[in-house]
Amino acid sequence: MTSILGTAAILFVLEDLQFIFGGSPPLLLFLVVIAYAAWHGGTKAGLFTTVLSAVTSVYFLTEPYNSFYIARPSEMLRIVILVGIGTVCTWVIARLHDQEKRALHTVMDREEQLKKEIARRNRTQAERNLYVSLAKSSTEFIGMCDTQLEPFFINDAGLQLVGLDSLEQALKTPVKDFFFPEDQAFIMNEFFPTVLQNSRAEIEIRFRHFKTGEVLWMIYNVFALKDLHDNIVGFGTVSTNITEHKQIEEALRESQRDLNHAQAVAHIGNWRMNIRNNVLEWSDENFRIFGIPKGTPLTYQSFLDIVHPADRQLVDTTWQQALTGMPYDIEHRLIVDKKVKWVRELAELEFDKHGVLLGAFGTTEDITDIKSTQEALQYERSFLRQIIDAVPSMIFVKDREGRFMLSNEALAQCYGTSPDSLTGLTDENFNPNADEVTHFYQNDLDVIRTGKSKLIPEEKVTHADGSVHWYSTVKIPLYDTDNSCSKLLGVATDITERKHAEETLRLMDRRKDEFLAMLAHELRNPLAPIRNAVRLLKMQEATDPKLTLSCNIIDRQVTHMTRLLDDLLDMARIMQGKIRLKIEHFELTDIVNNAIETSRPLLESRKQELIISQTMTPQWLEGDHVRLAQVLSNLLNNAAKYTGEGGKIMLSVMREGSDAVIEIKDSGIGISPDILPQIFDLFTQADHTLAHSQGGLGIGLTLVRQLVEIHGGTVTAASEGIGQGSTFTVRLPALPMDSSTAESARTESVLPTSKFRILVVDDYADAAESLMMLLQAKGHEVEIADCGIKAIEQAQVFHPQVVLLDIGLPDLDGYEVAKRLRALPETRDATLIALTGYGQSEDHNRSQSAGFNHHLLKPLNFDELSALLTSS
Repeated sequence: MTSILGTAAILFVLEDLQFIFGGSPPLLLFLVVIAYAAWHGGTKAGLFTTVLSAVTSVYFLTEPYNSFYIARPSEMLRIVILVGIGTVCTWVIARLHDQEKRALHTVMDREEQLKKEIARRNRTQAERNLYVSLAKSSTEFIGMCDTQLEPFFINDAGLQLVGLDSLEQALKTPVKDFFFPEDQAFIMNEFFPTVLQNSRAEIEIRFRHFKTGEVLWMIYNVFALKDLHDNIVGFGTVSTNITEHKQIEEALRESQRDLNHAQAVAHIGNWRMNIRNNVLEWSDENFRIFGIPKGTPLTYQSFLDIVHPADRQLVDTTWQQALTGMPYDIEHRLIVDKKVKWVRELAELEFDKHGVLLGAFGTTEDITDIKSTQEALQYERSFLRQIIDAVPSMIFVKDREGRFMLSNEALAQCYGTSPDSLTGLTDENFNPNADEVTHFYQNDLDVIRTGKSKLIPEEKVTHADGSVHWYSTVKIPLYDTDNSCSKLLGVATDITERKHAEETLRLMDRRKDEFLAMLAHELRNPLAPIRNAVRLLKMQEATDPKLTLSCNIIDRQVTHMTRLLDDLLDMARIMQGKIRLKIEHFELTDIVNNAIETSRPLLESRKQELIISQTMTPQWLEGDHVRLAQVLSNLLNNAAKYTGEGGKIMLSVMREGSDAVIEIKDSGIGISPDILPQIFDLFTQADHTLAHSQGGLGIGLTLVRQLVEIHGGTVTAASEGIGQGSTFTVRLPALPMDSSTAESARTESVLPTSKFRILVVDDYADAAESLMMLLQAKGHEVEIADCGIKAIEQAQVFHPQVVLLDIGLPDLDGYEVAKRLRALPETRDATLIALTGYGQSEDHNRSQSAGFNHHLLKPLNFDELSALLTSS
């Protein structure tokens, strides 16, 4: 189309501008179109244009015009030249155009390649930026290192995962340090060589947290990084943290281990029965219970073969019923290693989604030990039942409402029923005594509410037959598993016989006290006139030495007998806890001197030497002056009795720390080692023959120990043996040294100077008359009465200032007489002195209550009476 248009244009120009050329126009102008056609269209287009130009020039530009006839040879030549030049020009231009085109195409191809390379590089950079962005934003551990395993990139998630603070810190850390030391050798020597060989490898391995050292389980996926020549230039990894997954797996494994362990501990296995294919699956514990190697193929029949033959039919029947929906809960026996084993099996049916029965899932519990324990418990229960029923005491367990939960035969017999009949009932159902029932229930509630045991020493229980018995009961709280108390255990022991025995003993003890009091009274009565008579004789100026000696002997023996009576009564008081101390402050020297004065007649009669050693510093004590003097005099008398005539007795007084120490050492017969531990026991005597020859009841040392101990002190005895003498040491708590300024509360007795009208009332004539003579000898005006009525009558006439009144009178006792005398105006203010052989503490109390001012024991100590008269 270009050739035609170009040719037409040339023709138009040549035809319309012929006048310019002056003849035929030059045909060579067609070469422009031919060249253009050859340049843009190639050889074919140029040749076509050449031919087209020649034809059109023949038709339009040669003469004759508008015909294809060439009239002149010159025109022919022009046409030939046109064709020739056009052909050559076409060929040359086409060749030039081809070369230019090829060059252009080369340039264009190179440009295209450059554009593609630029686009590829842009895509690569974009992809790289994308990958970097993805790597940075990824929660996986992404890292890269060179072939020397030195990191050059780790993403933020990776840094945070392993506890690194910055990329710079990470780039300084070799790859092997990311792993636990135990895994580093494997990573370096085995894993990375595998990556070099296969260009990729993956493993589960432990990373370590650089700060805490904790384990991080990772799926370590490593691939080789290659250059364009496929050479490995480094390694990259995209690793996933599976620590939580590992922990879950470990927890599951641990759970499975725990389950297996729990089954082993509990002896409970599980199983599943598939009834479609008759396959029985067992847990490890089930294999152990049945004694079959783990992994052994099992069927229902193989299970039945292990069941005890006697239980096989029962098991099979129960299983078949279970498949129809009945419960499968059965206890039966197995034969395992020729031994019988008990198991309990439970099962639940399993169905598919369409409701078709698949089989059952169940458990097997080894209850052999439980069965053995049950049998043992049953035996023990029966055994204990026999024991508690055989126990004579009543044994019971009650709840908070007082209902019996357990009872024994003794309680059942008490209430006239059986132990089983008591269960669920209360005392009220069997005991007709409402007060007793209320008392029992109140004690039960006290024990349950407080949670503390309670001892009821004595309580009455009315039996079914109406008889009353006494019981000593202990009630103990029983605690539930939540540490609450809702029941109690009671043990009640029948003490009826003991109660009667105690009553008998109390009666006998009372009679014994009465007997001792009566004995003392009856013994003191004859001693009183004897002492009075001796006192009268001593008041006379005797010229016969034998008479003086006789008086002294009688006086000493009366004093000794009086002391024996005092010891006997004192011991009785101490044993009954009735002795009373008159507490006062005094110097130790006072009681030592008093004791020496009391014991001096015995020491002198045996011609014994008393050596006294005392500290110069006064020592003050707090206690009963009379009783402590009695302690020392008893020890001195004991030393004198068991030391031969002419022997030595040493009395030492010293201070050791806060104690005052009195030591009495003799050169007497000593104490044998077998007697020494019991020397202070009641009625113990070192030598019965000697003791009786010297007089004694065997209670003196016992009295000493009791009196010392109630003063907070101690007394000990020591001896090297028979013939080596004895040493008795008394330790008493002394007052602090600054108490030495305290003054003794004791007063010395002073002989009376006043004269009194004195009424002596005593039915024992010798005692009354001898006392009257003594008092008259001292200048007193004295009258006597032998009974209470006469005493009251005489008092109204005689107006006595002092009444010496015996307690044991034939008509009215002395207490009643004293009360009546106090009611008389004549004797309302008189001094009433009880003069009696009764010296028990209750006797003193009764005297005081009856109105007596003083209470004196027979035989009368005349000096003491004189002191009382003076104070009156």
